[in-house]
Amino acid sequence: MAVLLADRLLPDVAQWADELTAIRHDLHSHPEYGFNTERTVGVICDHLRQWGVTDINTDFVKGAVIAVIEGNRPGHTIGVRADMDCLPMNDRCGKDWVSQNEGYAHACGHDGHTTWLLGVARYLASHRDFPGKVVLVYQPAEEISQGARTLIEAGLLEKYGIEEIYGGHTEPMLPKGTIGFKPGPLQAASDSLYITVKGKGTHGGRPHLGVDPIPVAAQIVTALQTIVSRKVNPIDTAVLSICSINAGRFEAMNVVPAECTLSGTIRTFLPQTRVQIEEVVKTMVPSIATANGCEVELKYVHECGSVINSPAQTEAALKVTGELLGEDHVKVIDPFMSSEDFSEYLQRVPGCIIRVGIKDDEHTVSLHNPNFDFNDEVLPVAVSVVANMAIKRLEALAK
Repeated sequence: MAVLLADRLLPDVAQWADELTAIRHDLHSHPEYGFNTERTVGVICDHLRQWGVTDINTDFVKGAVIAVIEGNRPGHTIGVRADMDCLPMNDRCGKDWVSQNEGYAHACGHDGHTTWLLGVARYLASHRDFPGKVVLVYQPAEEISQGARTLIEAGLLEKYGIEEIYGGHTEPMLPKGTIGFKPGPLQAASDSLYITVKGKGTHGGRPHLGVDPIPVAAQIVTALQTIVSRKVNPIDTAVLSICSINAGRFEAMNVVPAECTLSGTIRTFLPQTRVQIEEVVKTMVPSIATANGCEVELKYVHECGSVINSPAQTEAALKVTGELLGEDHVKVIDPFMSSEDFSEYLQRVPGCIIRVGIKDDEHTVSLHNPNFDFNDEVLPVAVSVVANMAIKRLEALAK
């Protein structure tokens, strides 16, 4: 098949298109969740060893693979990260490589990310004419916002001497082959909210004998929606979405339940806004419950901070990518409210994460959609872009 942007890729990469596609399909068929990525780790290690990468660590953090590739002369050390875990949802992509693990799916493109970082490893291992070291970080548990933090707390940056770090993520809103860059804030901080409203169950025809948690939960949902519109500064950006509400049983139409549970997500960019929303939620929810005769349990979980790309590193990456692919294939993009635990690395060392466009007539659905599937045509492009970013950055640091 024709390879996308074949004449602009790094040497040899276009020839790997079919092999990379086969790897990606295999990973897509066998999604693994959280830190439980044993099979994926095995696939990664098999290919790394096949391509001459020998410095491999699978014991540093459960479910992670850390591999080091050295250039042919001394220099600095940078990290390149790919997330490898899946989502706890059904796969309805309809392809031959559909998930074989019911209830789990690579609906966020992490199978593609893992595959292109394998391609980067292959290229660097066979083209070592660069200074310094590249530390390849195959990270689990991004979807539960624990993988990056766990690696950092285990001492990843210190042990390997990582001075800067780079990554990439699938982007179905960008045309295939287009690479998105954003110096500064790119993605929002993420917090999770869990609420249990506790009333008193009773007969649906005798509501006065109980305390119905459902209308109380409804009041809470309505009140929470006023936080962004009436508490947050209008020139700031924030999102508060209640994404689940559960009470009673569908078949039990005449039973007032004793409890109603809600969960949702809060997205912010500014630290002060993040603190403000948490404080308002923790005041508002118990007050509404108490005023209506209910008890409430509230759990507010800080997931990950906002992704703030380092301006100098991002602009350098944009420049070298434009030189590789052509200016028509790079774009400065607007920030958005999804989150990424790559933010944990950027809070400690400079670097950036890019967005890799996959959109065409066959790839139009959003991330986290059961019909989502990665666009294999983009794999050689992503390999070339990420490998080129790493090499050019090490060369710049060595000057």
